[in-house]
Amino acid sequence: MGDGSLSQEEIDALLMGADDMGGGAPFAPPSGGGAASASSGSVSPSEKDVITEILNEAMSVVGRNTSSLLDGKTVNIQCAGIDELNAAQISQEIQPGSAVVSLNMGRYSSLFVFPADFARKISMVMLGQPSEPFELDDAHLSTLSELVNHIAGSLSNSVGPKLGDDLTPQPPEVRVINSTADVPKMPEANAAKITYSVSIEGFPGSRIIQYISGSALNTWASSVRKDSPSAKGGGGIDLDFGGDAGGDFGGGGGFDFGGSAVNPVNYPSLQSHTAPASVQLPPNFDLLLDVQMVLTVELGRTKKYVKEILGLGEGSIIELDKLAGEPVDLLINGKLIAKGEVVVIDENFGVRVTDIVGPAERLAKMATN
Repeated sequence: MGDGSLSQEEIDALLMGADDMGGGAPFAPPSGGGAASASSGSVSPSEKDVITEILNEAMSVVGRNTSSLLDGKTVNIQCAGIDELNAAQISQEIQPGSAVVSLNMGRYSSLFVFPADFARKISMVMLGQPSEPFELDDAHLSTLSELVNHIAGSLSNSVGPKLGDDLTPQPPEVRVINSTADVPKMPEANAAKITYSVSIEGFPGSRIIQYISGSALNTWASSVRKDSPSAKGGGGIDLDFGGDAGGDFGGGGGFDFGGSAVNPVNYPSLQSHTAPASVQLPPNFDLLLDVQMVLTVELGRTKKYVKEILGLGEGSIIELDKLAGEPVDLLINGKLIAKGEVVVIDENFGVRVTDIVGPAERLAKMATN
């Protein structure tokens, strides 16, 4: 830092190397020397804010889906912060008794850490048990693995496309940590620590910690930088008012942007576009208001030969013409009218409308059918 003082990250790194902290390895940058160390703040706070917002969108879906796993209890999961650290610190941070679910997400290694008390509480509810287990057995650990599958799937479907990254999850492995030697090793020298605050109806708040390879955070930050206004040519413009800068801007005079004259825009009055107090329906239209129509939600379509259909059986997988995470189609009497995303309401599926299909798109759809 410019004033000679140490940042909190640098202080933590120094403490990791002290003998009285158990002999943990001191902070060291990745081999090769080309990349900045994790504690140097390679990802800016503003970039972390954007990534946090994207993660929160994914977690809102996870919360709704998890509600069905927890007997309909309201679940709220939010990203509370993103930090960078040396991967050697992870084993020092995880407390004995914690449950750790490890899995690969795309090309990144990832660990999801559940504190011991929270792991017992959430597995108790998922299994419908009346009280917390004294210790976590295979059944309890399986429920935590299922929950992580929900989280990782949502990150893959929502966060991956927005940040231009492949986060396809692989089958997870879960274990209880009894000592630092039980903590799975991260292949990279640096890691990102993502803290999720979790609140479940009727239970005290808790948190889930995700550790992921440091290259993931760097890749996401690069994607955020590419999408920033400055990266798209949105830099500052020198304004030359060509004379009296204190003149009346509303008097019809133009501005001079580097030699090109630009006239001010005259915005129409908003009063003329005020919505009418009530919508006038065509004559006799009220006769149709109680007519029922069939609303269909279509996940996707495909075409199969007769021999392929005859070969279908229990367990057969049919690949559709849509990618994971794409919106579903809402059809009225077979005609596309909107698009939406699948949600879970109590124990039932539902669809949240995200886009109303315009007349031009409907006509184009009719022409292709």
